[in-house]
Amino acid sequence: MSLKKSMLITSYFVFCGFVFGQTSMSASGGGTSNASGSISYSIGQVTYQGVSNTYGSVSQGVQYAFEITTLSLEANALSLSLMAYPNPTQELLNLRVGNFKQEKLAYKLVDLEGKVISEASMHSEETTIDMKQLPVATYFMEVHNEGKKVQTFKIIKNQ
Repeated sequence: MSLKKSMLITSYFVFCGFVFGQTSMSASGGGTSNASGSISYSIGQVTYQGVSNTYGSVSQGVQYAFEITTLSLEANALSLSLMAYPNPTQELLNLRVGNFKQEKLAYKLVDLEGKVISEASMHSEETTIDMKQLPVATYFMEVHNEGKKVQTFKIIKNQ
């Protein structure tokens, strides 16, 4: 075998090792959060690095995020607890209202361009929204009481 051919074969195997460099099999993991922040972990993860400053944070590695974000909570006299789940979603999104007492609640699903995708009144503690036909994207779910915004959720639609 020529030197050129053996160098080519060696380079091929070295390159293949770099292609799969971010792959890892975690044995276990989990996370928790409260009003101060959140933390997640993986056991058996090869590499994970994070950097943060006053402008934000960046994480590098094979940690996959599960994200539920409340973007705004307007001051109001209602004592409601609102929850949108599962997020990210593939087909159905549930919007649950705790302490529901016949308020005049409605939701509005808006895309990133501000276009209203769907809207409807909420008549019970739990409303199911069909997102099956929507493209994979990020949306905003606004909840209103008598026309005033109560809360906004960031909703992620994935495959």
